[in-house]
Parts: sequence; C-alpha cells; structure tokens
Amino acid sequence: MRKSLTRKERLRTRSEIKGLFADARRVEGGGLKLLYRENGAAGNRFAVVVGRGCGGAVRRNREKRVTREAYRSLKEIVAPGYDLLFLVLRFGESFAERRAAMGRLLGRAGLRNRAD
Repeated sequence: MRKSLTRKERLRTRSEIKGLFADARRVEGGGLKLLYRENGAAGNRFAVVVGRGCGGAVRRNREKRVTREAYRSLKEIVAPGYDLLFLVLRFGESFAERRAAMGRLLGRAGLRNRAD
C-alpha cells in the first residue's frame, strides 16, 4: 500500500468537511477528536482540522503535517469505507505521541481491521 495520500484519499471540499461535522460519529481523547462516517466507497478519505487557539500559520501547519504523517503510518490498519476527520485540540505533541493517540481513537471507534 502506498504511504502517500492521493487525491481520492483526501476530503477536499468545504461541504465534505461540514457534512462530517454535521452528522458524523465522534470519539475524543488524547488531545484529538475523531469524526467518522461510512462513505460507501472501497477506500477511506481523510482530513485534518486544527482547533482554535493553536497560534499562527506556522504552528497550525506543523500540527497538520505531524497529524498527516501519523495517519500515513496508520492507514494500512484502518478498516476501509470511511470518511475520517481528526480535529487537533492539543498542540505541540511529537509524532510518536500523536500516532499513539490516533491509534487509540481508531481502536475505540472500532475502525482498526488488524492489530498494530
């Protein structure tokens, strides 16, 4: 499986992201909130949103980069057919901390298809 995020694997439009906020199931913990819903497709689509209070653009972009990289390392274990949005609420975590928190949330949501 490719480690990069292709266009088909990303939630790109404002309406897609707003739709997740409106009617997705939610799991929260570890400074993150996971919003997810079935998408009826063979693969997953993914987005990152950084919560208010993070700081300037440089800091927000760093949080998004770390979260995207953590998702890339976990995407092979996620059950297919979901739209996923991670809302970052705690800032300044390392890659390892973010990856662990995301793995726990995916497990609590029942979206892991095999052990990591």
